[in-house]
Amino acid sequence: MILPETLFTVFIQIYSTMQKRILAIHDLSGFGSGSLMAIIPIMNRYGLQVTVLPTALLSANTCYADYAWLDTTSFIKSCLEHFKKLSHSYSAIYSGFLGSAAQAQIVLEAIHTFGGPSCYIVIDPVMADDGELYSCYDQSMIESLSALVALADLITPNFTEACFLAGWEYRMDYSEADLERLCQKLHQIGTKSIVITSVPDAAGKGSRVLYSNLDTGLQSFDCDYLPVFFPGTGDIFCALLLALILNNIGIAEAIPRVIAFIHKAISFSMNSDIDRREGILLESQLWQEDLR
Repeated sequence: MILPETLFTVFIQIYSTMQKRILAIHDLSGFGSGSLMAIIPIMNRYGLQVTVLPTALLSANTCYADYAWLDTTSFIKSCLEHFKKLSHSYSAIYSGFLGSAAQAQIVLEAIHTFGGPSCYIVIDPVMADDGELYSCYDQSMIESLSALVALADLITPNFTEACFLAGWEYRMDYSEADLERLCQKLHQIGTKSIVITSVPDAAGKGSRVLYSNLDTGLQSFDCDYLPVFFPGTGDIFCALLLALILNNIGIAEAIPRVIAFIHKAISFSMNSDIDRREGILLESQLWQEDLR
């Protein structure tokens, strides 16, 4: 007869061997709902274990003035060497903000070391918005991120980043045929699936999400526009999308669920008495519903 305590121990052992582990390569802001501060609770919410590789340490997100910043390039190199000794395997590698082109080379090493046929590679090529590169980057970062995109199963650029990766001029008036060609250009770099956020809608009054897959073509998902900005929503979008994919939900099915969640969370947060620089009230919404 198996005692309850023993049965519980067996269950935990089985669950631990079945749990999927993600290598999340992102910055860590000590304050605010973005980057690893958002990714870790999202992955835990959906039964996924996270190993983090922090590409930078910040006292708070960059919406705050005079934030403290620590470059972690040498540290993450040491982390990877330690991870190799631990013989970890990963169901997914998920790369976001990188502090430099040199860090992109470290991500390449991580993919070559820990990736494989059963490891899902997601690259969020964080580098630009509203038609402009972030001030900390130059052309070398576009080239470095293109090398990562070539190895990705999924990329999640915003519209500006998609244009830069494709070598296109950033414009708001591209036709539907142009957008299809843009995705084809990104597929030619090497990625299998593309999800582009903040794409101008046909009327130029809002935004949408485009999904392109080599097998199924291009699909468009409308987003209800809300006149407010919260930092970190891009990280939350990508993290939730990956969490659902690893819970065996297809990308086309997952996208509208994630859009609806973020819209609801933004609506709740904009009507709350908070400093919007903190980001949305993620934790209060994350456990309200299960997107699976």
